[in-house]
Amino acid sequence: MSEPKDNWQKLARLARQAPKPAKEAAPFGFATRVSARWAGGETPAPSTWDVLEAFSLRSLAVAGVLMVAVLFTSYDVATPGWTQQYTVADATFDPIFEE
Repeated sequence: MSEPKDNWQKLARLARQAPKPAKEAAPFGFATRVSARWAGGETPAPSTWDVLEAFSLRSLAVAGVLMVAVLFTSYDVATPGWTQQYTVADATFDPIFEE
């Protein structure tokens, strides 16, 4: 049975013998092509995620504005109704508890 230390040394020795990865160079004409597109004002097409993110942020802003507008318009309408319902309930249950 081999020791774990022997396995580690064997693995380290094999890793040192592994060939080094070749440096990948840019394809021929890549820099020229990129600079020509930049000079021509060409922009890359947005990805699906970019489009989804833009719509999400806009819809979040619209939802926030609508929420604030609904709160301001419904506060005055809802408040008198709530106090009136509370008064009716109070008048109904007060005689019961006064006895």
